[in-house]
Order: sequence, then C-alpha cells, then structure tokens
Amino acid sequence: MSSRTGNILGAFASHPTAANLLMVLMLVVGLISLGMLNTQFFPDFGIDIITVSITWSGASAEDVESNIIKALEPELRFLDGVDKVISSAREGSGTVALEYQSGTDMQAALAAVESAVSQIVTFPADVATPVIAQVIRYDTISRLILSGPYREAALKHMAKRIRDDLLALGIDKVSIFPIRDEEIHVEVTPETLLALNMTLSDIAAQIRASNQDLPSGDTGGKTRQQLRGIGLMQTVNELSSINVRAYEGGEKIVLRDIADVRDTFDPTAPTILLNDEPAIELHIQRAVGADALVLADRVDEYLNTLRPTFPPNLNVQQFDVAANLIRERINLLLRNGAGGLVLVLGILFLFLNSHVALWIAVGIPTAVLGALAAMLVTGQSINMVSLFALIMMIGIVVDDAIVVGEHAMAKRAEGLGAAEAAVSGAHRMLAPVFSASLTTIAAFVPVMMISGIIGEIIMAIPLVVVAVLIASLIECFLILPGHMRGALTRNLEGTSRFRRHFNTSYEAFRDGLFRRFVEFCVRWRYATLSGMVASLIVAIGLVAGGRVQFVFFPSPESDIIYANFTFSPGTTRARTDEMVSELARALDVAENALVGDGKRVVRVALGSVAAAASSFGRRNSGDGDHLGGMTVELTRSENRDVRTADMITAWRAEIRQLSGLETLTIRARQGGPPGRDLDIRLYGGETAALKQAALETRDLIRRFNGVTDITDNLPWGKQELIFSVNERGRMLGFTTETVSRQVREAFDGTIAQRFIRNDEEVAVRVQLPRNATSPATLRRLYLRAPEGKEVPLLQVVDLESDRGFALIRRENGIREVSVTAEIEESVVNPTELVAALEADGLPNIAKRHGVEFRFAGKAEEQGETLADMRIGALVGLTMIYIVLAWVFGSYTRPLVVMSIIPFAVVGAIIGHWLLGFDLTILSLIGLLGLSGIVVNDSIILVTAIDERFARNESLHTAIIDGARDRLRPVVLTSLTTIGGLLPLLAETSLQAQFLKPMALTIVFGLMATTILVLVVVPALIAIQADFRLKSASFSPKAGDE
Repeated sequence: MSSRTGNILGAFASHPTAANLLMVLMLVVGLISLGMLNTQFFPDFGIDIITVSITWSGASAEDVESNIIKALEPELRFLDGVDKVISSAREGSGTVALEYQSGTDMQAALAAVESAVSQIVTFPADVATPVIAQVIRYDTISRLILSGPYREAALKHMAKRIRDDLLALGIDKVSIFPIRDEEIHVEVTPETLLALNMTLSDIAAQIRASNQDLPSGDTGGKTRQQLRGIGLMQTVNELSSINVRAYEGGEKIVLRDIADVRDTFDPTAPTILLNDEPAIELHIQRAVGADALVLADRVDEYLNTLRPTFPPNLNVQQFDVAANLIRERINLLLRNGAGGLVLVLGILFLFLNSHVALWIAVGIPTAVLGALAAMLVTGQSINMVSLFALIMMIGIVVDDAIVVGEHAMAKRAEGLGAAEAAVSGAHRMLAPVFSASLTTIAAFVPVMMISGIIGEIIMAIPLVVVAVLIASLIECFLILPGHMRGALTRNLEGTSRFRRHFNTSYEAFRDGLFRRFVEFCVRWRYATLSGMVASLIVAIGLVAGGRVQFVFFPSPESDIIYANFTFSPGTTRARTDEMVSELARALDVAENALVGDGKRVVRVALGSVAAAASSFGRRNSGDGDHLGGMTVELTRSENRDVRTADMITAWRAEIRQLSGLETLTIRARQGGPPGRDLDIRLYGGETAALKQAALETRDLIRRFNGVTDITDNLPWGKQELIFSVNERGRMLGFTTETVSRQVREAFDGTIAQRFIRNDEEVAVRVQLPRNATSPATLRRLYLRAPEGKEVPLLQVVDLESDRGFALIRRENGIREVSVTAEIEESVVNPTELVAALEADGLPNIAKRHGVEFRFAGKAEEQGETLADMRIGALVGLTMIYIVLAWVFGSYTRPLVVMSIIPFAVVGAIIGHWLLGFDLTILSLIGLLGLSGIVVNDSIILVTAIDERFARNESLHTAIIDGARDRLRPVVLTSLTTIGGLLPLLAETSLQAQFLKPMALTIVFGLMATTILVLVVVPALIAIQADFRLKSASFSPKAGDE
C-alpha cells in the first residue's frame, strides 16, 4: 500500500475534527436527500411506445388487416430503435403499436413515424386521418367514483369540476370515464327520404351549409371592418328550424317537419354502474418521477374540503388508493429494518468492546444516509425494492468496519498506541476490504445485465448496493479511524463482569472446541470435502425432485379483482346489463358465505357495460354491447381473513352463466412485471386455422388441474352479410365503393358537422331511426344510382352470409393468437405446466393446423431473464476471479476462495425447503449477493493464513491459527448480516411474502457458509498444498505461480 494512502488515513485519524466533520456532512446531505427522494411502490418501469390508429367505420377486422395494417407494417417495422411491432385489426379500426428499445430518442422516433405514415398512399379513400401518439406512462394515485340519482350530464358536470380543480393543484393527469360524447341525432325514415327523393347525405349537406360561422373578409378603405357570416346553431330547437327544401310558391320544409331531432349521448359508448346507479369514474394519476405520497396527500386534502359542498345523496367514493399500499409496505419494511438494526447493534455490543462497538454502529446511519445522497444523484426513488436493498445492507454495511475495528483492537492488544493501532488497522485492511467490496459489486453484475421489465424493476438492488458500499468505504477508512483512536485509548477489556465472562468464554471456545474442530477437518480434509459435495448434491436433489419448486416472480396478494365476460357479438345491451347484475348478486352471496352476514370484505363493486373492467378509459371500436365486467376492491389483505384466491373461487362457483355467454374470466390484478401466468402464442397460419388451433389448445389446457379462465384473443365477430355488385348494378353505374358508402350511411348514419358547446365537442348525426335498422332493413333499402334514380339494393347486389372475427392480432408482421389462462400455484407449478404442455400435445396441434407456437407472458420473461443472468453470472465470476488474483498475486489461490460459492446453495435450498417457500427470481438474486458475502469472508480468512505462512510458520499451523484468528470477524460479519434480515424473515404480513425468499436465501445461506468458510476453506488450502507437493515431486523445477 502506498505511503500516500497511509498519509491520508493518518491525517484523518490524527486530525481533531476531520472525521466528525465528514460524518456530519454525510448525515446532513443524506437527510436532505431523504426529503427529496420520491416515494412510490415499485421503481419506474415500462416500455416506450408509439401508436398509429386509423378508424374505418363499418369495416370488418379482415378488411382492416388487409387494407390498413398490411399497409402500415412494412413502413414502420424497420425504423430505427423499433424492438417490436404489435398490430391489431378490429371491426372499424386498426392500431399499430411500436415498442422501442430502451434509450431511444422518442422525439426523433415520433418524427420518423409521422414521416413514414405520411408517405403511405394506398389507404382506402374513406378512412379517417391516422392518429399518431406517443404513449406517456402514468401511475395510479387513486380512483374516484361519483354516483347517485342524477342524470349523466349532471354527474359529468361535477366530475369535470373535480378534474379541473385537481389539475390546478398540480395533479399530473385526471381522466374521466365513461365520458360519452354528446350528439344531436337527426332521424329520418326511409319512407320520407323516398318521398323527398333525398339521401341522408343530402340532408347532412343542407345542415352543414346552413349551420356555420364563416369569415367574409373585410370592407377595405380607410376604416377597415371585419366581415363575418353568423349562422351556427347549437341547440335542438335552432337546428330544427333549418330549411331542408323550399318551393317556388314560398312553401318550405324545415328539419322538424321530416325528422326527429334530439339531444343524446353516443349510445354505443360504455357505461358504469355502482349499486345499480349510473356512475362516473375519475382516474387520478401521477407522471413518472412524481412523488406518489405527496400527490396523494394533496388529493385527500382537496376531497376533505370538497365533500361538505356535495349534495347529500351524491355518493363520492375513493378506491384503489395506491398511497395506502405504499405506506403500508414501506412502514412494514421500516419496522423490520428497525428490528434488524436493533439486532445488529446487540450483536456488535455482545462481541466487541462497547466503545468500539459504538463507533462501528455509528457507521450504519452514516453509510445509509450517504447512500441516499448517491441514490438521489443517480435518479432513484424510495420504493419496495430499493428499501429492501437498504435493509439487506444494514448488516453488510458494518462488515468492513468490523474487520477494520477488530484488527485495530488486535494491534492495540499487541502494545501499539491508540492512534498507531487505529491507522494500522485501517491501513492493513484497506486492500482486503476494498477487494471485498469489489467482489460484492461483481456478484451483483448479473442483476445489472438483466434486460426488459424485470431488469428495470430489480436494477434498484445493485444500484443501492454500490451506493452503500461506496459510502461504507468512506466511513470505514476516513471516519472510523479517527473515532477508533479515541475508543482505543480506553480500557479495551472493559470493567463489567459480563464483558470479562464473555471474553473468557469466547476465548475458551476459540482455543478449544473450535480449534480442535478445524484441526479435525484439516486432518480429514478429503472426507470434509466429500461431505460438503454430498450436501450440495442433496440440495440440488431437493430442487430436481420437486421438493423445492421454482416460481418466477410471485406477486403480493392483490385487493383488486377483475371479472370480464363476453357474449356473442350482436347481443343486446340489456342482456349485458342482466349479466352485470348477476355478477353483483353472486358476489354478494359469495361474500356472505365466506365471512357471514353483517361482515363486509368488499369495498367497491363497479360494473361496466360495453367495456372490459380492467381497461379504464380505453375505448376500442371492437368493443360493443356484448362486453361487460366488474371491478371489485376488497378490504386490505392484512385486515381480512378471506384470501383473494378464495373469494375468486367462491364468486366463480356462485355465478349463473346466462345463455349465449362465450367467456367469463375472474382474476386478481397482479403487481410487478406484466404478463399472464400462462400465455401460449400460436402464429404463422391463416386466421381460421389459428382459431381452430386455439380452440384445441384450450381443450388441452383444461386437462390440467389448477388452471382457470382459459381464453384466447381471436374472438368471433358479428354475423356478416357480404354483398357484391352484380351485373345489373354495374350497368347502372354502381361500384363496390358507392354501394358500401350508401349502406354505411344507412346503418351508421353520416356526420353532418361537429361544433364546440360548453367545452364539449358535439356531433350532429343524420341517420335512420334506430328501430328501423335491422337485417330486414337492408333488404328494403334503396340506393341512388349515379344518374339520380332510386334503385332497391337487392336488384344491384348479391348477398351471402358469413362470420368473421372481431379482432385479429399480429406481431412483427405475423398473424398470431394468444391462448391465456390463470394458474393456481398451490395446485400446479407454472414451470412444470409449461414443460408438460410443450412435451404433450402442443407440437401435435401446431403441426396439424400448419402453425407454430411459443410461450409468452411470464414464461417468456422468465426465459429471457434467466438467459441474461447466466451470461451475467459468467461475467461476475470472471470479475471476482480477476479481483482475487490481483489481491493474492496468484492464479490458483482465487480458486480456493471461490470454491465456497457453490456451497452457498446448500443453505439457501434447505432454508426454502424447511420453511415451505418456492425459489423465485429474488432467491437467485439473493444467491448472487450471498456469493459476494461468502467470498469476502474467504478473503479475510485466506489473508490471515497467508500472513502467518509468510512469517515462516508451518502451513498446518498457519491454517489452524489463521482460522482461529479470523473466527470473530467472520462470525460477527455473518451474524450482523443475518440479524439485519431476521425480522423480515419472521414477518407474517402477506405483503412481505414475495420479498422473503431473498432474505431467506441470504440468512440460511450465511448460516451454512459461515461454518463452511471456517472449515472447508482451510481443508481446501491443505488439499491445494497436497497437490503442489505431488506436482513438485513429479517436476522438481516446478514452482508457484
């Protein structure tokens, strides 16, 4: 170690105020950073997306795919930065979503998409203008429901008031749903049109011409005046007075004479119900980077102020409040972190002199607060993952200080002065401790290399680890020596009877039983190694035999349940309303059966008609009256005995499925990465073949127990009446385009104009009466030929019947269908189910229908994550080896140190088996961190052995006494890490269960490896010496590396 480094350490140790000033600086900066860090549930994660949407009213999904989607995809798929292209063709519209690689310049990407779309000239003539938008990510703060005995317009007015007030208070986004568009309907009967020899387009054109304000230039001259023509009419009475036709005798026909004109809302738009009353929902959201708790408090204060002003019969209910969940889980982790801190402090004061233990303990808040400053600089936040990483590091952060402090105590006991011993402890341990920090960072490199959503979520763990380790090194070598100088001037042995008794007992154990045990293991070193290998084989066998299973990313129990159903397309809205009522009835019965009368676990049951329950505010033209659902919020999982899964099972069993019901799915909302438990993608074939393969795949999945809500996303569409222009029609001048346009006007109506009224866009729609539009209407319909003659439709077209699809999905230019299902993990393991499906049935189904298959959802995410971790593990192990080779100046010694890593698996797997937990992705991350910790203990031990051997002690004596010397720091560092996580391991809260596998891995892994480090590493060093001796006997010239 350079003299310059020693001078720096000595300067801080000897300076009367430097150490304290640096400590205060770290504490103050950390506290300031704590106040500035955002608080949220998970780290910000998501995919950058740009969408291109085009409406083509009246078109089938097949037409949209052929004419819109296939025109867009070739122009968009190969733009810079595009990672995936997902397209959907629905009845009446098409959407292409472009998913971009992380780090893409989205402004440049948006410009590139706009340019590419503008160059497409093959769209049908009557499609709407493409809408291009970048998807901006927002997170939920809460959702607010307004309901009561009020008209929809009144509820909407109150919702807008709340929305505007919240936006003025700094809330990033407030969406209202449903917000049905206001329309003025002008309905004219077919008979009237025939009598007047007019079409719907003629009437719409007359309204358009008579109902507008137009600029008319200016008067010119010296005093110029602006000229304007005023004629815009915004009410039903005004529009009803528009002249439709005037005769020479002065007679005229106004709109009210031939049409029914009335105010209404878009009748096809979704509606929601709460307790059988109309409702409107406000979705209150925050932008990425905004503090969830601050904004939630702002919303609560506003609502508390506003509630007294509402009418008494207006029900205002807040639900899905993310802030409550965040507070509960953060408080849970803080409570366990505080418990871990108490245990760590207790262990320190038990093993060390109280004065030394005090200053080592002071390093915990110093390093943690210093890490918070680093987190602020690197753009992190306080969330479940980063907070868990901080708790995990509470015990690890003192490891460096323990090693330095313990060595300084040893030097002081050898007779060095207090200041000299403090500097000597820091100076001698600088290289081992610094290298140990590097190996810990290297152990987390695989986590940094995980891509995708999982990588974004758990990236907080290695970032926090690096920040804490840097802060710990600063505290350990620049602050601690100054404090140790004062602590070492006191009587190290202490004066209490307990301290004397503990030290005596510890030394008796170290020099007696422990020493004899190490000697035994070194003497029987090959048996020791064989025993450890056998234990590793047993542990791996527990996993291979299914005693310990692997579940990729278990989510905490959710309080939100989504129920969705579909009838066959064309089902009336009344039928859907009836099914929503049945869901409410069944839910009430199931709740009473589970908790008894008088008790409630259901807070909110919000029914939706013409939209899926989980698709807040997303309106697709493929939606319709045949869709419906219900969003249910239960009371907090900690406050109820009924589990969400039990509620879903009871609810599903009680529902009476109405005739015509095609699908019914009930599932809890999942947290963390997106993706269904089971998601099988069939792709590459014709649409009909894909549908048939999907139906057979659903039948195959039904054979397995524990699988529910099996469905696919290739739904049948409405029954289609397909027409083609016949010979007579062509002779009269009709074309497919002119016939399609007039038929569409008859059934969808035609928009005469749009105008703004009271900040709402109002459409004036001219159409046939809704009770006059049916399949029979089509057969009575008259079309206007190019020369103006009215001709019956059936004379110019041939009709045939068919049934298409409501939605066709494509990914990267290939048509595909997704078959999804929910998995009850208590019954069947998802990984085993995927393997069984892949081996039994799926290949045959795919081959029979000429399609291919792959697994998406969590299975796809799992495969990609584990592949990234395998590559990252190789990189991490290589980095650890390089660091150790540098520290020991040897190519073989690092292998001895690293050989302990595989044995860390033993304790982790046995711990999962004993406590009944599955291995998860967090277990694997815990194993990576554990490998760094156990390598650090090995470094300390091997360094002590090498030091003794360098002082000309025999190798056997060096091994035994080196293990004896390092017993206290190795045990102490392990106990502090275990103590920091032990309260979390004992936590019974349901919300902590998904984090416990990582804590369990580290705790049980350290219990096992602490013993293994102290006995297996000495045995391995002796074995290494045996091999060197044998190698030297065969090659006298051979030497050490």
